[in-house]
Amino acid sequence: MYKIPFLIDTPHPETRYSSPHRTSRNATMQPMLKNILTLLSALLFLAACVPSTVIKEPEPKPAHEAELEQATALEQAGAYAEAAILLETTATAMQPPQQQAALLRAVDNYLKAGDNDNANRLLATIDTRSLPGLDFHRRLLIAEFAMGRNRPDEALSYLTDPPAEETAPELVIRYHQLRAEGFRLSGNILESARELGDLDLIISDQEARLDNQLAILQTLATLTDTALDLLQPSPPGIQGGWMELARIIKSHSTRAGALQPLLEGWRERFPSHPAMPELLGGYFEQLTAQYLRPNHLAILLPTSGPYGDAAAALRDGFMAAYYQDSPENRPGLVFYDTSNSADTWPLYRQAVDAGADMIIGPLSKNSVDQLAHAGELDIPVLALNQVPPTVTPPGDLYQFALSPEDEARQVAEKAWLDGHTKAVILTPRGNWGDRIFNAFANRWERLGGLIAEHQSYDSKAHDFSQPIRSMLNIDESYARRKALQRLLGKKLEFEPRRRQDTDFIFLAAKSQKARQLRPQLQFHYAGELPVYTTSHIYSGKRNVKEDQDLEGLMFPDIPWLLVSEGNDPLSRQNLGEILPRSQHSYRRLYAMGMDSYRLLPHLARLQNSSSEMLDGKTGNLYLDGVNHVRRQLVWAEMRAGMPRVIGYAPRMEMDQGGLFGEDEAAPLPESEPVEEALPEDAEPQPAEAGQG
Repeated sequence: MYKIPFLIDTPHPETRYSSPHRTSRNATMQPMLKNILTLLSALLFLAACVPSTVIKEPEPKPAHEAELEQATALEQAGAYAEAAILLETTATAMQPPQQQAALLRAVDNYLKAGDNDNANRLLATIDTRSLPGLDFHRRLLIAEFAMGRNRPDEALSYLTDPPAEETAPELVIRYHQLRAEGFRLSGNILESARELGDLDLIISDQEARLDNQLAILQTLATLTDTALDLLQPSPPGIQGGWMELARIIKSHSTRAGALQPLLEGWRERFPSHPAMPELLGGYFEQLTAQYLRPNHLAILLPTSGPYGDAAAALRDGFMAAYYQDSPENRPGLVFYDTSNSADTWPLYRQAVDAGADMIIGPLSKNSVDQLAHAGELDIPVLALNQVPPTVTPPGDLYQFALSPEDEARQVAEKAWLDGHTKAVILTPRGNWGDRIFNAFANRWERLGGLIAEHQSYDSKAHDFSQPIRSMLNIDESYARRKALQRLLGKKLEFEPRRRQDTDFIFLAAKSQKARQLRPQLQFHYAGELPVYTTSHIYSGKRNVKEDQDLEGLMFPDIPWLLVSEGNDPLSRQNLGEILPRSQHSYRRLYAMGMDSYRLLPHLARLQNSSSEMLDGKTGNLYLDGVNHVRRQLVWAEMRAGMPRVIGYAPRMEMDQGGLFGEDEAAPLPESEPVEEALPEDAEPQPAEAGQG
């Protein structure tokens, strides 16, 4: 506070010598002056107590904030490659942990831009071991790389530790999505659904949550009713509620009248279940709308000729499923004989003119090819064979076959998922062996696998030493011994060695040849190598004595032959009592006939969603992008002459466009051999007594 002593404490000099008049005036002015001085003193006091106003310069932004904001703008514009480059460049001048955070963000952007090489390069340089929060993000990215290489088990190994509470929500969502996909590809359907259930509890967007709940049901629906029953937790809880709801979908989605009370009963048993009302309403309404049951069904199958016996098995399986359906759901049937493939198109037109609203058949590839080149079809057709897509097929043509190529691709998938990378291959000479080799090799190399050697054998021979020794490089071992003996001039003790640059053997063989080949592989020092093959090594009939020689062979096959179906009237055991011949020749075709009837109403549903599946006798069935029916099979291993189920095959992932990249345009053979036309059995089997 300022003081003004000379104004307050000192009398004015003139007051000491003034006249009386002056004294009077001064007496009048004195109080006024005193008041002015007091006011001035107060104002000065206030001025001293009020801080002075200082104009500050704006604070500078944190280092590199401008670059980070620019990267965000690039991300929002979809310029992920540019954002990644900017973030990587900016990070070089940053300090930890901001540096690692920017680099991880750059990796994310490289991945979104499809630049896996730069993403992988950069990720390898990022050290987050002392930064737990960022280390979770790094492990998440490594897991995504593993998933991109079809290594779900490897991906899951990086996702064992759950995210911390402070982890960003978008990273937590990615964590559960990755684990769900990893378990699905590994064939662990229940764990996949459980991860989706955990994800459901943290998704805030209602549309995304509805999609996720739909994925839960679609995932669980791939399990059989028996599996859903046996795996039901106790008490059921949320997971059990999802499983029961999946059973309702599988069993009653086609009967609209019975569905609503079942849903109401389900809600009463699970009143606090998180299933959204839109799921229980809209999804089931959509299912019902997509369920297209025929009223008048035409069957185009040969009654004689090279495909007559196969057609009889298909027809018997079809009729078994037909008579198990409720009478009110059975369509009217009309059979047309396509023994002469040239009659296929005229018979198709005849069936349409007669009022058919759906068709099953034809069987031969030439017949199917006629329909594939028809342009447009008047009614849906479920053909019982497949042809390469040389042209865009009609939208209403669906093609169903138990093709050996599909099995060869599933072998490649399984071997890759089991961690193998290098294969040696042994296939029979001829068209059938070439088809299997090409399908396996194409899928195997697309996955990233290597083929160390491929040899072919004569299927009419009994000694396979030469192709086996060449495949395993044992011939080179013998050559080295001979060279050393010539050099040293004496006989050497010798034990040949097979090649060491392979993880497993892929073998293609029919059951009789496989029983001869397996012991010879063991004799030539390959006994410890895993051997993967197709269902053709298993006759489908239990024969413990003869199948001892198949020890250790792993193969995919249809559930109807391998999985117990309890009291199902169409189980293999129960059908065998009605149709004894179904236990002998063409066993898999009986199952295919049953599935052909059960598939018809679901074709539109399967076509509209690539994730939808139908639990069939020949596998879990789904459609690819050109309406080919694909099958998820069961894997088995031969032990003591018996097939032992070791799990479901992973569902094969399609390349862009719905294909696997293996169906190249190729003309059909001029003379169609029997093995080309049969959907499953590559060559006719001897007819059993009593077989039509």
